[in-house]
Amino acid sequence: MTCIWIFLKTYLVFLLLFFISWHSYALIVEDSTVDHSIEKNIASALLLTNATQKKAQLLTLLNKQTVNVKQRLLLLDSITTHYYLQSNFNDALLFAQQAVTLAQDNYLPLAAANALKSVGIMHYLKADIDIAIDTYQEALSYYNTTANPILSANLLNNIALAYSKKNDWVAALEHFKMADAIYQEHGSTMDKIDVKYNMAGLYINLGLASNAIDILNEVIKERQLINDESGLFMAYADLVVALKINEQYAQAMSLSEKVITHYRAKKDNYNLSSALHNASDLYMKTLQPIKTKAYALEAMTLAKQVNHNDTYIGSLHTLSKAQLALGELDLALATIRTSDEHLKTLKNENLLTVNDGIESLLLMAQGEPLKAIALYQQFIVDTKKYNNENFNSQLSKFEANKLKQELLNLKDQKQLNALARENDRQFKNTLFTLMLCTIIIAFLLHRKIKDKQVKVFLEQQINIQTSELKKANKKLLAISYIDGLTKVNNRRCFDEDIQSLWNNKESSNNLCHMLIADIDYFKAYNDAYGHVAGDKALTKVAEVIKSNIRREDKIYRYGGEEFVILFSNCNAELAISTSQRILKKIENIEIKHANSSYNVITLSAGICTLNLSEVHSIEAFIEQADDKLYQAKERGRNQLCYL
Repeated sequence: MTCIWIFLKTYLVFLLLFFISWHSYALIVEDSTVDHSIEKNIASALLLTNATQKKAQLLTLLNKQTVNVKQRLLLLDSITTHYYLQSNFNDALLFAQQAVTLAQDNYLPLAAANALKSVGIMHYLKADIDIAIDTYQEALSYYNTTANPILSANLLNNIALAYSKKNDWVAALEHFKMADAIYQEHGSTMDKIDVKYNMAGLYINLGLASNAIDILNEVIKERQLINDESGLFMAYADLVVALKINEQYAQAMSLSEKVITHYRAKKDNYNLSSALHNASDLYMKTLQPIKTKAYALEAMTLAKQVNHNDTYIGSLHTLSKAQLALGELDLALATIRTSDEHLKTLKNENLLTVNDGIESLLLMAQGEPLKAIALYQQFIVDTKKYNNENFNSQLSKFEANKLKQELLNLKDQKQLNALARENDRQFKNTLFTLMLCTIIIAFLLHRKIKDKQVKVFLEQQINIQTSELKKANKKLLAISYIDGLTKVNNRRCFDEDIQSLWNNKESSNNLCHMLIADIDYFKAYNDAYGHVAGDKALTKVAEVIKSNIRREDKIYRYGGEEFVILFSNCNAELAISTSQRILKKIENIEIKHANSSYNVITLSAGICTLNLSEVHSIEAFIEQADDKLYQAKERGRNQLCYL
């Protein structure tokens, strides 16, 4: 039986050697008959600066019958790279898949691995993360057969990044550590910097911004030393995100503009769209919705051009928040609907849940509190469900990794040899059994402690994120009542306050007064000096009014150049004298107005008192003040009329 087994093994080895020899001979014969000018033509095509000409020449070479396997693989790789640099990931993916098939059909493991890696990269850039991971794993199996540790480490790094994108921190950390171990033994300085940079990205995803900032500052110094401009600005871009998470907004904004300027100059629309999205998010966090909207719109346009799905969705979210803050409720709702439709194509339930949270605010702002509460409750349920599923997945992988490590320890050759020698002695067998039981008990205790630590950590992260979301919601609700230009209360705030006042009108009878003021000849001012000067004039008038009223009084931008003041808990004399002082202050600041009979910006205003014996509705109260305003205009403007 043993002889037969030896014979079979020898025969199989002989067949394998014969096949390899035959395949090598076929390649040599093929190489001796090929057109070697193809390589020169490929090199010439790659030197072309015109993208259309380069693509046409490469495709022409690919269709030639005289091209051999290696040349065809080189052409497919060149065409894939061309489409990748044009951010055309769909076409890049098609040619990379052709390269995989060609390499596998011709039993070229290294070429197959390289092509599979390109396929994985395209899926990653298209946000098809699960497919990217599966493809990377298949490529890794080929690299492992080529005995090239650096190529394997590079791919492990890619796999870790993909798991990070999925928020699978345990798997990401495991693959980063595997890559780092290889780099420390075989890698270059650049390799070691890259894995450090990727670890910083993992810390950002975990919300550990301080750790990420420290590592990124080290990476920036190291990349400056080796003049790695591309890697340097990637680190700058990630540092913007880490500083934003750490609420260091001034530093983040300054660095963000530097990154945007660089990528705009390089015409790198893929990274530029990400940088613009980060800037829009920064301005939203610092309550600057107008700038937020501008950056988000540009980021969306570029992200759509280059198929950058993550940035496109993120920019839609930021844009909807800015529109909500600016009172553009219908536009904000339309933006959320666009985001929903795009997310359905990506099958991203987590981000759909985020949309529900934003939409609940919109419904509240539109005066539909019951729908808003129902949607917000569903948002809370979905968020908890997602976090629980994510937590359970991480916990399962954590346990699986621990068990895997134990199995690897048991399979260690020295340990197996020791066990084999001890099989002859009953006493040592018994002793080994006792030791193994002790190890298992210790392992179970250790695992229980680690499980508890992981659970506590993840619960803390959930609580932090929930708290941040509540804070963000409060900020959004607050800025939705503020006029984006003048920074005083807006018309929406006035409508709610006047309704609240009317609901408690008995307690405010004869103690509440309404002033409606209008900037004289303001259209003529805009026509003469331009809308930028007009905006500055509006802002200055709002500042003067705000600085001359009491804390309990409120100013609103009623519309266009009209302002409203609600005076509370005072007599009519105080309200009238305050109003007259405001009109005089406006005239005294001397904002030049050549088209006004007064040569400066002035106000016309009307004021009335809430008297329930005369006023029977909110509309009537407003109409009284409005009538007095028109009376002031008819009498020559720059004056106050009152009952």
